[in-house]
Amino acid sequence: MDFEKMGFPRAKLAETPTPFEEAPRFSKAVGGPKIFLKRDDATGLALGGNKARKLELLMGEALKAGADTVITCGGPQSNHARMTAAAARKLGLHPVLVLDGDDPGTRQGNLLIDHLLGAEIIFSGERSSGELLDEVRGRVAARGRKPYVIPLGGSSPLGALAYIECVEEIVSQCRQFGIAPKALYVAAGSVGTLAGLIMGKVVFEAGFSVKGIAVSPGADAKAERTVGLMEDAISLLKSRAPLSGAPAGLSRLFDLSREDLRGLVSVDESQVGEGYAIPTEAGLEAIRLLARSEGVLTDPVYTGKALAGLIKDARSGMYSEDDSLIFVHTGGVPADFAFTNVLVRN
Repeated sequence: MDFEKMGFPRAKLAETPTPFEEAPRFSKAVGGPKIFLKRDDATGLALGGNKARKLELLMGEALKAGADTVITCGGPQSNHARMTAAAARKLGLHPVLVLDGDDPGTRQGNLLIDHLLGAEIIFSGERSSGELLDEVRGRVAARGRKPYVIPLGGSSPLGALAYIECVEEIVSQCRQFGIAPKALYVAAGSVGTLAGLIMGKVVFEAGFSVKGIAVSPGADAKAERTVGLMEDAISLLKSRAPLSGAPAGLSRLFDLSREDLRGLVSVDESQVGEGYAIPTEAGLEAIRLLARSEGVLTDPVYTGKALAGLIKDARSGMYSEDDSLIFVHTGGVPADFAFTNVLVRN
């Protein structure tokens, strides 16, 4: 999709299309279907990850608005915060990161990269980082700067649109491999990526189902937020009056009701464990299994849990050996260096 022709400014930040690879040794290790990896960990910006796609549209809007400062929020090991800081530096903007909790006193993993990028870091203490965004925006504006605020995970209607384009890549890459996958698995946190993938499935008539694996509690709330993001993103697309030459599937997307959209959303809460950013044994096994069979690294917060969800389904007999599945690798490996105490086991 050519978002610029549709009226959406864009800042070039991601190396796309990202690789699409078969993982035959991993498939054999789980004893099930053929598994393919969509490598959005290879987008390139500050060690890569899915947020680069969203930031192209979000930063495009920030530049158009004349911003000189970008503010966002997240956990202390936020991949989104790390990539937002890098995008800001690449485009000559000042990054301000509002992170949950108290300053840990050390700089490891994503937090180390935030420091190297020279981001202004504000810890939220007992409040959630999201609650502080408006307050921080006011403080930044009072200093005479022009702030642009990006929500948690870049999961706004505009950010979600970027993952429609990812499905366009996946459909083309599946055609090259001669496969018709049954399902696509992806981590579900702030759900912007999940919303975009589902919209892309409709636009490009992909035959696979999209399965979000929750990395934090609240599957029903995540599903409802996914629907809301899709509704708002669709309204945003409609307002830009797509030009001739846009994918024919856009009209199908525009015709879907809220009930239709809800029917496309699947969020599996089985891999959350004790909570967000708390590693699980299944997630740690998944990390080791992919690393030792394919040399591909994942993390205990997002991709390890999502991969564990795929492994659970594959081992349950849900799919035959001839079926194909896609795992969207959304990145997150820098966080591994903040979890050495659990990752060094076995």
